[in-house]
Amino acid sequence: MDAPSPQFDAYRAILAQHQALDALLARIDRALTERTATTAEVGELLLQLGDRLAKHFATEEDGGYFADALTHAPQLVATANQLLAQHPMMCSRAQELVSAVEISPLAEPDWWEETTRRFRAFRDELSRHETRENVLLQEAYGRDIGSHD
Repeated sequence: MDAPSPQFDAYRAILAQHQALDALLARIDRALTERTATTAEVGELLLQLGDRLAKHFATEEDGGYFADALTHAPQLVATANQLLAQHPMMCSRAQELVSAVEISPLAEPDWWEETTRRFRAFRDELSRHETRENVLLQEAYGRDIGSHD
């Protein structure tokens, strides 16, 4: 049996990161919904999210995640560049969540509701971004690669 290609190894690494991010997102959502964590613990979870997201995006960018796909479908370069350009903005948004949590307990009486609203808006934005990455890869290869890239 042949050894996996470098592209396959990169794909598996990205998939593992997506699974870890999904698990962390679910943990944060559960903590906010059930109010099972302190505000400090929620802040720590959001800080972890920002760190993991930055590492995930760096892996996508440094590993040339789209490079192989774009050799198959160079017409998708502009779309790939738009997606990659969203990474710094999304990392900033994740940091804004942490900053808001650090300030909010003192400033907002509805801390749980507001933090949950902000988190879910970010989670949904991240989900749309990841879905668009999946669509790009599916278009490039002309096949369905599953629910996660």
